[in-house]
Amino acid sequence: MKILKHLLLIIALLTSTQTFAIQASSNPLPGAHIGIAYLLPNHKKVYGKNFETYMHPASTLKVLTGLAAILYLGHNYTYKTTLGVSAGLLKDNGQLILDKAGVLHGNIFIKFVGDPSFTSKNYSELLSNLSKLGVRRIAGDIIIDVSNFAGLSKGEGWSWSDLPICFSAPAGAVIIDRNCVFAQLQPHGINQIATPVLSAQSPITIHSDAVGVNPQNYGANCELEADLYMRNQYQITGCVPVQPKNQPWPLSLSVSDPNQWAVDWTNILLNRHKIDFESIKIAKQPQENYQVLAQSESKPLSELVKYMLYRSNNLYADAIAKTVAFEFYKKPATYDRTAMAIRTVLKNYAQINLGNSYIVDGNGLSPHNIVTPKKMLEVLQFINVNNDSLHFIELLPVSGESGTMRYRASTSNPPLAKRVIAKTGTLQNVSNLMGFITTKTGSRVPFVFYTNAITYDQKTRDLVKFKRIASPHLKYERYVLENIYNELVIGRDF
Repeated sequence: MKILKHLLLIIALLTSTQTFAIQASSNPLPGAHIGIAYLLPNHKKVYGKNFETYMHPASTLKVLTGLAAILYLGHNYTYKTTLGVSAGLLKDNGQLILDKAGVLHGNIFIKFVGDPSFTSKNYSELLSNLSKLGVRRIAGDIIIDVSNFAGLSKGEGWSWSDLPICFSAPAGAVIIDRNCVFAQLQPHGINQIATPVLSAQSPITIHSDAVGVNPQNYGANCELEADLYMRNQYQITGCVPVQPKNQPWPLSLSVSDPNQWAVDWTNILLNRHKIDFESIKIAKQPQENYQVLAQSESKPLSELVKYMLYRSNNLYADAIAKTVAFEFYKKPATYDRTAMAIRTVLKNYAQINLGNSYIVDGNGLSPHNIVTPKKMLEVLQFINVNNDSLHFIELLPVSGESGTMRYRASTSNPPLAKRVIAKTGTLQNVSNLMGFITTKTGSRVPFVFYTNAITYDQKTRDLVKFKRIASPHLKYERYVLENIYNELVIGRDF
């Protein structure tokens, strides 16, 4: 499968910390599709415009995922990745039955459960229990159980050109190091082929034909590209800017095959622990007849949801959403089951009927997702009214202070700084914001501001693309938010 992406641009965007001072403007961006819904203190009426129009939610969909997870699983739910052995091999005193040479005559079972925070360090510590108990060789199979999740590991409609990048990492039952590899591309001068550099332990292959160019020549028809193949193999082509002293460029590459990722990491870590073995197998059906030897337990769900919302992490969102589906149906979580579970949980536990909204994933990456601003306002108002028991608002980033809200130009300056607690949502030509504003009288009110179909002339597009100016659409966003802060009733025509 051939995949192309502007890798350097994505890294620049993800690591940018520049804040632009912008002035509010009452003029919306020409041609953009804008949907606004908000409440005011002591008002039951929904104010705004186009709030019953279906629009792309982008990452604001993560609020639905996080709410469903907290409602159904609870703040204290944890993921448990399990190491087991064939039944009868573990004594009551916790010792394994081995022969004199340290050979375990039976199978090892490793059950992955879609823990988005599970790392190779966690995995090494889990497997180290074998060597601590004297295992030197496994005379049986190593069976990796991935049965909690099923079907595709990437959502319907995800952009094919984003698939090699870590923000599109697949949320399979196997997640190790966020199913992402951080590497470098080392230029060697103009017209010289750059060399990929990665940790010796990373079980992927990267080949490079990318050629070094002057920075002013990078762009247009000369950009860094990645071809993504099965078994986690990558081919880097195109060109890379040569900086002073040939500084290396960072790469963040998504795993293409999570199951192979598990097999390769298992191989590496067992060798590191000096344990010989015969075979590693993937099991897509639940495994039984084994005894639990050890478990790696995640932090509580509330911390994972907070990370998901603060970082707008797509892998966390899909993994959490699929976990809701698995626990709700007690069947392997597919994307269809995941969407149904989120709908049903919200309806049963919050009396929120998503109606004609179309939900296909848990993170908002798919442009196939559509929902109305008014429906999302209903979700926010439920959170607002019930937050004393939900403690959900505390999991959202704060304007000018934390997460994806720290540098948002529309809210980083007074009077909105630290008064807007919200979730951002960004796709190509989409920029959304929804959450809560503490108004001038100290009241907390919910709002939804969706901007779809954003487009500019080429010059402006390039300035925004390379983070030289704030996106002009944010001026109108600030205007509306300032009016909500001032508790002004503007109506549908503003």
